[in-house]
Amino acid sequence: MLNTVNTEVTTWFLQFDALPPTHIDWPQGVQLIEAEIASPELSQFMFRTVGGPWRWFSRLSWDYQQWLDYLTQQQVRTWLLWVKGTPAGYIELLKHADQSVEIKFFGLVPKFIGQGLGLKLAQAAVMQAASWQAGKIWLHTCSADHPSALKNYQHAGFSITHTETTTEALPQLNDSRLLAADFVYSALAYHRKNAG
Repeated sequence: MLNTVNTEVTTWFLQFDALPPTHIDWPQGVQLIEAEIASPELSQFMFRTVGGPWRWFSRLSWDYQQWLDYLTQQQVRTWLLWVKGTPAGYIELLKHADQSVEIKFFGLVPKFIGQGLGLKLAQAAVMQAASWQAGKIWLHTCSADHPSALKNYQHAGFSITHTETTTEALPQLNDSRLLAADFVYSALAYHRKNAG
């Protein structure tokens, strides 16, 4: 069952305009590791887990093949943040034709919010984007995201370039798309078809 509510959403577009960091001092037991093998299961899980509480909806309808096509286009890179062996957050970078790098998705698993990891993860995202020879580094966040998201990006060196306000049909917590049944079924069908 689809359950949405029309909500006015302000979106801020930001560009990084400081010197990128060259090193991140992670607390003990914390690691940031690039996921070098395209994995729709992993990326879909992180998208849902990190974005679910903030009603990220743009990829809820993607099936397995859509995820696989996106992740294997050679212009997408993903990093996972691990805390004592547990996935705690992720960064997804997308390189555009103009050589700009967008921090497409970024965030922490809810259990790890409020532990001082958000700013370090934002700085790490900038560092990784800069190492990818980015012409510019940019992102967007919105009023439906975590209340500290905009402030976190600004602390990391981003400045607002422009703002847009739209009305979006945001999923409620009982929206069946959050269960990702279509993705699960399409993954099962994909693997069955390609087995052996």
